[in-house]
Amino acid sequence: MKSSFPPKQGRGWVAACLLIGSTGAALATLGQAPSAPVASSASSATPAARMLAAVPASNAYTVHETLLDSGTTVREFATPAGVVFALAWRGPVLPDLTALLGNYFPTFQAVTNEARQAGRRGGPVVLARDGLVVHSNGHMRNFFGDAWAPVLIPSGVNIHDVLQ
Repeated sequence: MKSSFPPKQGRGWVAACLLIGSTGAALATLGQAPSAPVASSASSATPAARMLAAVPASNAYTVHETLLDSGTTVREFATPAGVVFALAWRGPVLPDLTALLGNYFPTFQAVTNEARQAGRRGGPVVLARDGLVVHSNGHMRNFFGDAWAPVLIPSGVNIHDVLQ
């Protein structure tokens, strides 16, 4: 499998993605059930996350869209059986990739650590290894990316069409 980290001086993006703290939101995790809507109450001025949509995109999968209190939107793509096979994010703050990737995070962390040890810092993250594909890019106030587990993609679904 392929992984590459084009070097880009002065960004420190890889370190930032590893150090980002949890937003406190209930996010979906790759390979698990989609996130549930967060109930808001009169005493809660801003919930940690707000479910924007949960709609069937086709008979093969549904899309759950959540707006985090940081302003970042996370889309979760789930099989009819309720397993998240892909995620996409866009917004001013990088979401907690530890929570989003779940059991797949050690693969992501190993690749980013290898890149750091090789002296590559910053720039986009592109990895395809050990059943995980991640594309992540951005800078302060504009982060975007996606991640998926190829083995979890429903039969007949083209991941590139899904993530458009």
